[in-house]
Amino acid sequence: MNSIRVQLLKRLEGAEETWGFVTKEHRLLAGLPKEHCLDATMIATRGTMPTFCTTTVLFKRCVPDGDYQHTKGRRSEQHIPTGKIAGFRKFDKVRYQGQDYLIKGRMATGYAILMDILGRRWI
Repeated sequence: MNSIRVQLLKRLEGAEETWGFVTKEHRLLAGLPKEHCLDATMIATRGTMPTFCTTTVLFKRCVPDGDYQHTKGRRSEQHIPTGKIAGFRKFDKVRYQGQDYLIKGRMATGYAILMDILGRRWI
């Protein structure tokens, strides 16, 4: 990353290098809590107090391309189903009792384990 960073700083006009302790101090002076999106905001505004136009924060969930573990057990004796079970795959978005959830896991009987966008399991 060092060589790429140096080349980017040379080629981009107006690009400045910053460090974590500077971002932390700017965030504390603005009275903002420690959040990744707020740290990014303080870097983008270069320490000036940001003006927020919305109170909505969108969450993004990384979904893997596939299931890479196909078996489990000491000698791979148990096959893990990776396709659709009862028409659902892992990380499908479903609505249950008026709430949106993602499918975290499935069982051969057709039941599914649900989670919210933050990854908390719903029982």
